Amino acid sequence: MIKSIIYLFILSLLWGSSFLWTKELLDYFEPPTIVFFRCLFGLVVLFPFVFLKRNRMQIKIRPFLLFVLALGAAIPWTIMSISIQKIETSLSGILNATTPLFALIFSILILKTKPSWNQTTSLLIGFLAVIILMFFSGQASGSQFSIFHALLMLVVTMSYALNSIWIKKYYTNIPVVLLGFWTLLISAVFNGLISIITEPRAYVHLGTWETILPLLILGCLSSGLGYVIFFQIVSTGGPLLASMVTFIIPFITIALGIFFLQESYHLGIAIGLPLMIVSLLLMNIHPFKKVLFKD
Repeated sequence: MIKSIIYLFILSLLWGSSFLWTKELLDYFEPPTIVFFRCLFGLVVLFPFVFLKRNRMQIKIRPFLLFVLALGAAIPWTIMSISIQKIETSLSGILNATTPLFALIFSILILKTKPSWNQTTSLLIGFLAVIILMFFSGQASGSQFSIFHALLMLVVTMSYALNSIWIKKYYTNIPVVLLGFWTLLISAVFNGLISIITEPRAYVHLGTWETILPLLILGCLSSGLGYVIFFQIVSTGGPLLASMVTFIIPFITIALGIFFLQESYHLGIAIGLPLMIVSLLLMNIHPFKKVLFKD
């Protein structure tokens, strides 16, 4: 269990810092190019895991599966790169925590799940937190904020939520590592084609540490190794422990944004972040009870 907790904090740091590294790379690349290199570097890490298990990891790629996997990276990562051009990474990290809220909404609509009282209350508190965050972010002195780009971040979390719902409904038989590999591959092809057209000489920026270091962390560690670490946490600590990454990421993004990007800490964060955490805890109150009070 201790090892799983260590993995959890490593994963939270990797995924939480992705907003920071993407923001830094926007000085050199357009969003599709960032996503292309991110996925390319991630594929390098995941390929050995897929190669070693190739006999047990075969799937039929169909149009709907391609779309579902595109919702895991190709679509949300591109939109996220556009979004953080006009909002602070701390706000992005907190808005990213709305993924479970949208997953609940889509599970009601797609899986016909009947929400419990705590889930309904969780939704209300969560979206109240979003409204407070957006209001105070727009009012905060010195903060970078665009309501349109903040709403784009919600499109990102909707994509993640739909991806998880459809995978849960149709593709639970596919290993996580293989899903991760195909998710990155589809995203690399999709964004690579756009990058060739819009930024054909992007490779000239790869010769400096200012671009290589963020891409190594964002691609190899966050995107590639991140899938492996997440799978390890689920296998050894269980899905509930793995879901805790959603709680930790906002704190990571806020800290990194303040210390490295000199972003502001305003009233919206002070009120909105605790509300978001309460919302997520309330949503998972029954699973937590089973773990805490099991015989």
